[in-house]
Amino acid sequence: MKKRIPKLYAVCAAAVVLLFLYICAVCGNVVVEKREKGGYICLTEYESQRVKDQSAPAGIRNEYVLRIGEVPKDNTSLVFYTLHQEVEVFVEGELVYQLRPFPKNPFGRTPGSNWNWLPVYQSDAGKEIRIVLTPAYENTADIVPEFYLGSRIDIWGKLLMRSTLPFLMSVTAMIIGLGFVVFTLYNYHNPDADRSLLMLGIFSFVIGMWKLSDMEAMVLACPFSLPLAYLPFVMLLLTVVPFVQYVRELFSTKGSVLWDIPCVASMVVMGLSVVLQIFGIADLRQTVWMLHIVMVGLVAVMVGMLAYELRKVGWNSRLKVLVVCLTFCMAGYIVDVAVYYMSNGASMMVLGMCGFLIYIVVLGIRSVQDMRKLINIGIQARHYEQMAYHDQLTGLYNRTAYAADTGVEDFSPEQYIVVMFDLNDLKKCNDTRGHEKGDRYIVTSAKMIQDTFGDLGKCYRMGGDEFCVLLKSVTLSECKKRVQHLKEIVDRCNRREPEEFPIRIACGYELYDKRIDYDLGDTLRRADKMMYHEKFMMKQEVLKQQG
Repeated sequence: MKKRIPKLYAVCAAAVVLLFLYICAVCGNVVVEKREKGGYICLTEYESQRVKDQSAPAGIRNEYVLRIGEVPKDNTSLVFYTLHQEVEVFVEGELVYQLRPFPKNPFGRTPGSNWNWLPVYQSDAGKEIRIVLTPAYENTADIVPEFYLGSRIDIWGKLLMRSTLPFLMSVTAMIIGLGFVVFTLYNYHNPDADRSLLMLGIFSFVIGMWKLSDMEAMVLACPFSLPLAYLPFVMLLLTVVPFVQYVRELFSTKGSVLWDIPCVASMVVMGLSVVLQIFGIADLRQTVWMLHIVMVGLVAVMVGMLAYELRKVGWNSRLKVLVVCLTFCMAGYIVDVAVYYMSNGASMMVLGMCGFLIYIVVLGIRSVQDMRKLINIGIQARHYEQMAYHDQLTGLYNRTAYAADTGVEDFSPEQYIVVMFDLNDLKKCNDTRGHEKGDRYIVTSAKMIQDTFGDLGKCYRMGGDEFCVLLKSVTLSECKKRVQHLKEIVDRCNRREPEEFPIRIACGYELYDKRIDYDLGDTLRRADKMMYHEKFMMKQEVLKQQG
């Protein structure tokens, strides 16, 4: 189940993202504005009342009445922010501004989050401005907007100043998340890499995007206010699985089925939310309570696992860091949920993002450090393995590697050909030309053998001047062709460099035959005998040439 969860999560995440993209493509609001924009002055007092309206989605509408005093020479604008509320603005009973969902929206009844800008003229001084807000949901009925009268630049500056810290924290989380993702993908094929860091990166990016899209100031920068209202809920649906998949790797009980429960529950909620949204039964905002229940269950699972971990391994530095980070993260989550329900989804807290950032940064850095240590250890281990199983002079496999390859329990010698090689007059080369020339003789010969047989099997240096090649599922005729090709390579090399010590490689080969071979060692000895026969014949040929 643990291996299936990332795949199931990918499917659910794709469904949620596709839903969001569909919302972007087909949903929108109708804005009717009959006045030109002008200058800005200060906010005035207003009166409010709640009116029952059975035709409204939530059964009520809120009305706010303002009277503008003296208007400066330059025209002004009345500015206010609405969250999941339709808007109608009347000046002396005349409808001058309206905001509502696009009639052809395939599903969803909310106009989303919007900044509403109403130009006010000098002629409006003393006139009654009535603002009617119709909430799309019952829990947004108590959200009272703030009304601004001032320059657009001043209002933007106020909003940006108020959103600077959460904006920076959200962007930081997204950048850190992308960094973790890139780092993990770069090291993904390294067997020592901690792939769970990929999940932390996804969680960090999703959390940052969730907080960023939930800021009032984002509505000013984004022309698609309705999709932007859905984006926080889409991101929130995507948070649980990567969080759990990362956290479980920090526990000794990471294989426990208990970790799978919140993941599966989260994906069920994701699928259910998509279905309810598509069929117009409930918007994503109205189903978020189900995800909050899943998160409460996740907290219970983590507390239980922490208690078990404490009992099993004791209180150590790793567990201390884990407890501190998860405490900050859970505190941030609790604050966010509490503020969400207390403000009916109209407010967000910086403290919540602080908790998530502490969790992401501390555990992320620790995971990167641990991964780098493991990678370094793995590099050293592979280096030692390279030294243990490879000949340092030629780079070919050594006798230890040959013994390891042929000594495993499931090794079957059938269809193997053993090819043995011996370098003639190596001792004479060392004695007359020096060991440096002798080493060159060995290296050059090894390269010739590797170039000739390396694509068919493994090449081994068995000793000072002895080499071996194991060929599987290769015919004797093909082996004979390669042996002849090797002789041609040696002959060309000797003609090309006549001043060098002549290379002479004796060769013998035999196919394993179960009728006469007890094991591959018998085949090797037969090939060795054939090789020594050729070695003798080559020496006789040299003597004839010299005589």
